Amino acid sequence: MYLNINPELMLKKISLSSKVLLGVVLGILLGFFFGEHVSWFSIIGDIFIGLLQMTVLPYIMFSLIVNIGRLSFETGKKLVKYGLIFLLMLLGIGLLWLAVLPLAFPEWGSGSFYSNDFITEAVPFSIVDLYIPANPFASLSNNIVPAVVLFSIFVGLGVMKLPNKEVLLRPLDVLNDGLNQVNKMIVKITPIGVFSIAAGVVSQLTLDDLSRLQGYLLVYLFAIVVITFIVLPYVISIFTPFSTRTIFKITHSTLITIFATGKIIVVFPQLIDDIKRILDSENVGTESAKAEVDVIMPLAYPFPNLGTFMIFIFVPFAAWYSGHELTLDSYPLFLSSTLLSSFVAPITGLPFSIDLLGIPQETFQLFVVSTVLTDRVRVVLGAFHLITLTLLTLSATQGILKFSLKKLISALIVISLIGTGGILGMNKVLEWNMSRIPTNLEILDSFKLISNEQPYTILKESKRNPKRKWRRENSLSRIKRTKTLRVGFYDNAMPYSYYNSDSLLVGLGIDISHKLAEDLGVSIVFVPIEKGELIKELKSDYFDIVVSDIFLSSNYAEQIQFSKPYLKVSLALVVKKENENFNSFENASNVDTFTIAYFERGDIAEEYISFFKGGGAYAMQDLNDFFDQSVLPDSIKIDAYLTSAERASALTILNDGYKVVNPLPVHLKNALVFPVAKSAVWNRYIDNWIDYRQQDGTIEKIYKQWILGQEYKKEKPIWNVWDNIIIPKYNSTKDTLQ
Repeated sequence: MYLNINPELMLKKISLSSKVLLGVVLGILLGFFFGEHVSWFSIIGDIFIGLLQMTVLPYIMFSLIVNIGRLSFETGKKLVKYGLIFLLMLLGIGLLWLAVLPLAFPEWGSGSFYSNDFITEAVPFSIVDLYIPANPFASLSNNIVPAVVLFSIFVGLGVMKLPNKEVLLRPLDVLNDGLNQVNKMIVKITPIGVFSIAAGVVSQLTLDDLSRLQGYLLVYLFAIVVITFIVLPYVISIFTPFSTRTIFKITHSTLITIFATGKIIVVFPQLIDDIKRILDSENVGTESAKAEVDVIMPLAYPFPNLGTFMIFIFVPFAAWYSGHELTLDSYPLFLSSTLLSSFVAPITGLPFSIDLLGIPQETFQLFVVSTVLTDRVRVVLGAFHLITLTLLTLSATQGILKFSLKKLISALIVISLIGTGGILGMNKVLEWNMSRIPTNLEILDSFKLISNEQPYTILKESKRNPKRKWRRENSLSRIKRTKTLRVGFYDNAMPYSYYNSDSLLVGLGIDISHKLAEDLGVSIVFVPIEKGELIKELKSDYFDIVVSDIFLSSNYAEQIQFSKPYLKVSLALVVKKENENFNSFENASNVDTFTIAYFERGDIAEEYISFFKGGGAYAMQDLNDFFDQSVLPDSIKIDAYLTSAERASALTILNDGYKVVNPLPVHLKNALVFPVAKSAVWNRYIDNWIDYRQQDGTIEKIYKQWILGQEYKKEKPIWNVWDNIIIPKYNSTKDTLQ
């Protein structure tokens, strides 16, 4: 007996949505199985997205012109009125959800590594560039959707009152139908496109990248699922005659494609077509209703949607994770900034909200990593938001709007139970799970030297070099002769030089010392600097070079010799978190008197406080006196500690309850230098060595680890089944047989 199987016939019987889902699954499996070997599939995915995008903006533009041009003034007025009412209702639901979700984050403390964003001027949000089509063709070529929509609205309004408008509208109708047909042709290859996208994304995804984001991802996915599959379906059932089961049945293929591509706009015509099919399913698909769909969808697209709203749960997550937890009085600012920032892409809006609330900008890098997943989930909710808004508005304009009190009560009970249970459950899960994730202090404490460790000894106290220079011998010659480099350091200058929990001397300066010693081919003697005696000890031949954070200053320039700058830094203050006097220049200027402490940098401190009428400076002998002021005389009260922003960030990691601020209207910059023994040859060697190691990236690599907290790891291939299981097993079997 023979079975006649026709693969082509079988494929035709499978629905498009099933093919799309199958493509996603197979793409994920391929990426997981072969890893980076199949990363080239992302190129095919990009081609597919580009093909989908090419007709979308022209379609939106011509559709708006045609359908607004044919509207009566009264109908247009009703569409705008009801559209705005329901948009505000949906956004109100989103804001309420955003206010409640942070309760899922348990108690957690972790200071912040320095971020270059501290000195980066924020790019102002330009409503003109985004919404005003000064050059419509530029807006079209740059995919600035809001400007294109506004241009189309004005053209449609202009055409609306023309007596012979059909002469223009009929050809545009035909053109729009042609664009729609092109889109439908491309949609047929969606399974191949989403397969390629999934394979490309998964092939480059590492679990390590997402491990620190589990709190955000868990809460975010919970929020998305609840709103998409519970809240919005209830809203539709309360106010409209449409069945949510029918809605999901008709739109699920499009939603899967949106998930795979990570973009709503690429299947915008398909989404509009789905809504028209929903209208037909309830026998309300009149020509006027379908024409309104063509207007409402493009009009609603540029406005904030719940998908974009939910992304902003990252703001309280970033505050929680970095130890800058949002207080109750900061929630109005958080929610209002979310409303404003949601008008633009999250990649632009989130930094604005983070900066506004004083959250470390380096946390934004975690968000960038998370977009591999969140961008795809966000657009699914965004698409369902558009579907909900369109159906609500149409129900109102078509006179089929209803209200079900019974379903409202049911919704409140179900959503409250699921929301409360989910938030409490996530709180407990995160409390247990985050206890196993290292804080920034533990991360900083765990860093190993990047440079090859050279033989070294650490003196218990500062001592003069016992090996005197020979007559006419320079410092470099003695180092070469004795095979020893003497390095001065402060033992509590995290992250430049400090002892970790294993009592190992580490830090940026220590790392650089080992690299310098390796290049010289010598061992190291680390010499602790006695507080306040750096200049004296350097002149008295205690060490050849000092590697802790030493600012370039006029005082040092007069008395000692130092290298060229090896790092540029910005001055900043360390203050208690609750102290708002230094949050801005205006605040600090209005304080009658305050005291800024400094350590061995009196001239720099005087320059800093010269900006304020009430500022005073206090020379500290021990940094710990700032964090424990009980040891100081009663007459001394220190409000802030002046140092570099890089060092200040490390101090907030070491001391919970403090933050880094710069109240000045400008960023005062300085440079870190190596004080060196007085020797022209030695000084020239160090300057040339700095040039060389800056050019080859060594200093940058060390800087990224100890200052930015980006642990240096040799790049390893991303784990995949083929390289990590199949090939080793095959080689093992082959060796056994041989």
